[in-house]
Amino acid sequence: MVVTQPGVITGELHRTVEQEGLFYPPDPASLDSCSIGGNVAEGSGGPRAVRYGTTKDYVCGLEAVLPSGAIVRTGGKLVKNVTGYNLAQLLVGSEGTLAIVTEIVLRLLPLPKVQIDLLVPFDQFQAAADTVSDIIAHRVLPTAIEFMERDSLLSVERYLGREAPFRDAAAHLLIQLDGNNRDAVDAECEVVNELCLAHGAQDALVAQDRPTRDRLWEFRRKIIDALKRESPVNHMEDVVVPRAQIGALLGGMRRIAARYGVRIVSFGHAGDGNVHVNVLNDDGPIERWREVVPPVQEDIYRLSLSLGGTLTGEHGIGATRVRFLPLALDETQMDLQRRIRDAFDPNHILNPGKIFPQ
Repeated sequence: MVVTQPGVITGELHRTVEQEGLFYPPDPASLDSCSIGGNVAEGSGGPRAVRYGTTKDYVCGLEAVLPSGAIVRTGGKLVKNVTGYNLAQLLVGSEGTLAIVTEIVLRLLPLPKVQIDLLVPFDQFQAAADTVSDIIAHRVLPTAIEFMERDSLLSVERYLGREAPFRDAAAHLLIQLDGNNRDAVDAECEVVNELCLAHGAQDALVAQDRPTRDRLWEFRRKIIDALKRESPVNHMEDVVVPRAQIGALLGGMRRIAARYGVRIVSFGHAGDGNVHVNVLNDDGPIERWREVVPPVQEDIYRLSLSLGGTLTGEHGIGATRVRFLPLALDETQMDLQRRIRDAFDPNHILNPGKIFPQ
């Protein structure tokens, strides 16, 4: 385990524990700028969530300051602990509305010795989505299965000033496999490669050395920066659906984009059904943008809910989704959550206006 304070940068924690042969799996795209405290507050995930889970799966203990000023320590360096309610897990993902976290105990894993990444292009996104389901059905659980629409990859191409691999493909899967046995990982790679080709993949670029893997992942990690440069006025959602429904979700996004006359670019975590939906204003008038975003938001949420999903997978409710929360939670759940907040913070002095209306 590792004991850390909330201001530590996530990528720095990764590098520090890896020097000891250990591994902290959660890896948000912003890992070189986001902090562990922010990750705990948001319940952050990342590409490796499909195999390793999210921040909540690694928090074993917390020190936190309550709105009253009282300091509480919950959990610790323990593998098992069912002494009372799990307050540490209650604070994970609470978006700073219940307490201020000041110290965190995180569980670590042994660092995998072998890693292989594959970039796989497809002519149709539905074929890529079907491939994801088939890989899981064949009892192969990759570390990560990311997807990128062609528009997102071309945005990064313009941002970096160099040509993207397989730039003409409609969709790309970026698949990562890891483990401690070279033969076992190679065997899984062979299965994944065969399944991709069986579903109509154009090809598969396999990267086994660190520099090649880093080049593949650079295009994925730079998508947000690239889209922000092309359209500084933009709106991002991170809806989540059962992974088998990703194809239907993306088809629905295209219909929403056409209905409102906006550009929507999607990418995200195909392995766990979490899709980052970027609504871009480009050079449109700001007045129309302000009018169109709320109904676009609501249509995106209703589409996700209709497919068995929900409003947010890892970004949280914050302020932008407050008024849409009742779409996903019934009144009983809303009442319970309000009462939990009141128990911790009766005067609503912590992060007022977040999750619930002020």
